[in-house]
This record gives sequence, structure tokens and C-alpha cells, in this order.
Amino acid sequence: MALDQPLVTALINTYNYGRYLPLAINSVLNQTYENIEIIVVDDGSTDDTSQVLERYRDRVRVIRTENGGQGHAFNVGIPAARGELIMLLDADDLWTRDKVARMVELAAHHPEAGLLYHRFINVDAYGNQLSEPLPHILIEGDYRKNYMRSGGSYWAPVTSVLTLRTAVVRKFAPIFAYAVREGADTVLTDYCMMQTKVAASPDALAMRVLHGKNLYATGRDSEVRTRATRESDVRRVEWRNFAVRTAFIRTGRNLRVSVDRNEWRMINLYWLGKASFWKLARAILLCREHDLRSRINRLKWARRVRRHGYADEPR
Repeated sequence: MALDQPLVTALINTYNYGRYLPLAINSVLNQTYENIEIIVVDDGSTDDTSQVLERYRDRVRVIRTENGGQGHAFNVGIPAARGELIMLLDADDLWTRDKVARMVELAAHHPEAGLLYHRFINVDAYGNQLSEPLPHILIEGDYRKNYMRSGGSYWAPVTSVLTLRTAVVRKFAPIFAYAVREGADTVLTDYCMMQTKVAASPDALAMRVLHGKNLYATGRDSEVRTRATRESDVRRVEWRNFAVRTAFIRTGRNLRVSVDRNEWRMINLYWLGKASFWKLARAILLCREHDLRSRINRLKWARRVRRHGYADEPR
């Protein structure tokens, strides 16, 4: 294998997604890049996942474990990775054929970046495009000061767009799994962002399949965001803050990030009637991910949603 083709670990986490798993695995097997190992962590599935994985036994390394949620699956899979880079993939998503090659090239051009990612598009179960490339805003370089100032505010990438340098993420392992058993990818991104620089590709190299039973997206990518969903998002931010801070304490550092400055937490608390408009305004104005005009538009959007219900998020 050529020296410019480092080993990449495609780490797929799955729980009762046997019907979608072949799409994810095949999207890795069909990559233009050759030097890839595939690890599937079966997080205690009770459907036909075992039978599906049996069809790939010569091409995929399978690790079966008791059900413990996404964070648990990462804790099992990351230590088993042999690749220089770990690329995460949810079992109901898929990659474009050139995704791995493009991200390896990006990693080579940004050796200082421990976290790399790209945009994605939402598609339905039949492959029909449902969204423009997301997220609209990409973070690059050293974001640590802005992270601290804004209480960890940024549009966190979804699992299937993440590329992590193995040497960086292993310093953090094991991670604390979320109490709601999903969303552990944000703990990984927060930790890497606070340790190293970030690099991003503007291209959409993954498709997130919205099939109505997504463990995370259901209730968040629909026309109505329920009270339960908003309360869950508040808890996610708080748990994420706790998990990252605890990990830093474990490594001898004290990371003090104020969740009252976190934009997404304060937006949801405002929608729930648990935060004042002025506290919301402060959090939004502190979020350096957006320029000043966008921050003002987001403040207007948050007020409009509270008064009239769901509205498309502004750019």
C-alpha cells in the first residue's frame, strides 16, 4: 500500500438497523479509496442484524456487545481501530464513493487538525433529496476561544461526517455516554475541538437517511418540535458539558464552560418559557459562529417560533 494511503477505520455503530445496514456497509465497500478496515459495533441488536452481518463476515470486523447506547459503542469500537484516521458512520446513513479519498486528502493538508468534517444532505428512504447541503456554516482552524466564550455553541456535525485522528481521540477515551443513549458524537467533537484545530470540506460527502424512526433526528427534523424534544435538547447540552468537563479533569485540566451562554440550550429554554428574552439575547450575541446580522436574525427567529410555532431556521 502506498505511503500516501494511510489505513482508515470506518467505524459503524448500529442498533436494530439491520434493514438499513447493507446500504451503509456497501457505501464503504464501494469507496474509491482502498486502504480501509470496516468495524461494525452491534450495540445489542435484537432484529436481523446478526444475519445481515454474516453476509459480510469476510470483509467486515464485527464486535457484538450489550446495548449501552452510542457512547458505549464508540468506547468499544475506538480502541479496536487500527487506522490512523477513524471515520464514523451511522448504520442508517451512507457515504459518497469519494468521501474517504477526499477526507484523507484534507487530513494530509491539515496535519494540525484532529477533527475533520464535511457537509451532508438529508434524503428520504428512497434516496430523494430533502435538504440543501448542511450545515450552512462550517468551523475551521482554532475555535477554542469562541467555544469558551459562547458556552460551546456551534452547529455540531452529525456522526456520519466526522473524521477523527485516532491518536487524538484515544486520549479522551472512554467517553461518558449520554443519559438519553444517543448524541455521544458531540462529546467527541467538543473534546477534539478543544484539543486541536478543525478542518472542514464544503462538499456534501454523506447522506443522512430520514426514515421516520431515526434514533436522534425523529422529532427534530419534522415540522413540529415537541416540548419533550426541546427538553431533551436542553439535557443534551448540559450532559455534553458535564461529560467534556469531566474528561478534562481526568487529564489534569479544569475546563469551565458556562451552559448559560450556550445558544441552543437558551433557545430551547426560551421556547419552554424557562428563560427570559434578555438571557436568550445574550447567548445568541455571544455565539461567534454567526456574523452579527445572522445573530440578530436568529434572535428574531427564536421569538417568532415561540409566538407562532415551528419556522425554518435562518441562515
